[in-house]
Amino acid sequence: MSKSVNRLLDVLELFVHRDGGLSLTEISQSTGLNPATCSRYLAALVQRGYVVESPKKGLYHLGLKSLDFSYATRRNLKFIDLAYLPLSKLSNEINCDVYLTVLDGNTSLVVEEIGYTADMRINSPIGRRMALHSTACGKVHLASMAFEQRQAMYASGQLEKFTRNTITAPERLEEELEIIRRDGVAYSLEEQRLGVCAVAAPIYTGTSQIAAAGIMVTVSHMEQQDLGNYALKIINYTGQISRILARVY
Repeated sequence: MSKSVNRLLDVLELFVHRDGGLSLTEISQSTGLNPATCSRYLAALVQRGYVVESPKKGLYHLGLKSLDFSYATRRNLKFIDLAYLPLSKLSNEINCDVYLTVLDGNTSLVVEEIGYTADMRINSPIGRRMALHSTACGKVHLASMAFEQRQAMYASGQLEKFTRNTITAPERLEEELEIIRRDGVAYSLEEQRLGVCAVAAPIYTGTSQIAAAGIMVTVSHMEQQDLGNYALKIINYTGQISRILARVY
C-alpha cells in the first residue's frame, strides 16, 4: 500500500477512535503529519462525504457517508440478523442487556446489543472494542484462540488492569480459559467495570466458532447464585442460534 494511502487512512481512522470533533491541529499532532498535508487529505474526505467540517468551530466530524460501511458490513454478516430474534427474546425474558461480539484482532468487537435498561447500556456499544481478558465474551474468544496467539498477546503487555478484580496474570488466566473450554461458558465478575457482571457463551456455525453472546447485569440487581441461572440461559440461547446457523451456512 502506498504511503499516501496509509496516511489518508490514518486521518480517517482517527475519527473512529476519538469522540467528538477534531481540529486540524489535533489531527496533525495525532497523526504526525504536517498541517498542510492534513488539510489536503481532509479536503478530499470532505468532498467525498466521509468527513464534514464545522467552519464556525473549526472542527471536523465523521460524515454520513461513513454509515454506508456500517450497513454494508452488517449486510455481509448475516448471522447478526439471524441471532437478533433469539437474543431479543432472551433480553425480555431476563430483563437484562444482551450483546453479541466477534473476535477482531486482539479485541472483542460489539456487533449488536439489545438494551433493556438505560443505565446498563454499554457506551455507544455497536462498533466498540473491548478487552479480551476482562470481559465474558472476550474470554470466550480468548479461549478459542491458538495458544501461540495468546502467548504473543501476553508478551505484548495487553493484560490491562481495569478493576481490582481484573485477571492480569497469564497463568491464572490460562487456568480460567481451560474451564471455559470445558464448561462452554465464561464469566466477568466486575473485571471490566465495578458493579457489573457478565456471562457469555460461544456461537458456532457447524464446528467453527464465529461469535459470542453475553448477558450483562448489575451486582445490585442480582445475587451471586443467580449467575448459574444466567449461564444456563445464555448456553440455551446460543445453542439455539448455533443450530439455526448450522442449517444456513
